[in-house]
Amino acid sequence: MEQHSNGSIAIFKSGNPGTVNVARINSAGRGFFNGGTQNSGADVAEAFDVEGSMDAYEPGDVMVISTSSDRKMEKSSEPYSTLVAGVYATKPGVLLTEKEGVEDVTDQIPMGVIGVIPTKVCDEGGPIKRGDLLVTSSKPGYAMKADPKKSNMVRSSERHCRSCLQATEKLKCW
Repeated sequence: MEQHSNGSIAIFKSGNPGTVNVARINSAGRGFFNGGTQNSGADVAEAFDVEGSMDAYEPGDVMVISTSSDRKMEKSSEPYSTLVAGVYATKPGVLLTEKEGVEDVTDQIPMGVIGVIPTKVCDEGGPIKRGDLLVTSSKPGYAMKADPKKSNMVRSSERHCRSCLQATEKLKCW
């Protein structure tokens, strides 16, 4: 390993002769890239511990915050849970973790927090179409179509839109 004068352990150059720094990795392992980065996978996920055995979980499961342990997740199991946190990601392009970057995280699940993440759904709330709000269902790990009469999120959005519309007469509600 070579330590450069600026504290970097790796410097990548371009040009002829390699005169322009295009990327570097510092001694803390942090990467700096002039032209951005490109990863396989498209989602951003965060690694979390889960309640019970890892074998009980699979990509697409809807995850909720554990009520019995700190910083742990578990499969959703009741409709309209307010503890919903994300979905077990299939192939995240970026995986965030509280552990050091070199530590193994295979004992944790990647819970998708940003992206288009394949999600297990059921028809408990009726047929699902594009644009429908999804909520947890009674089927463990599955989402369903939300009933606007039962969902606080939908009701509060509708109230907010109505009050904004009256105030501005220009706001379009979804």
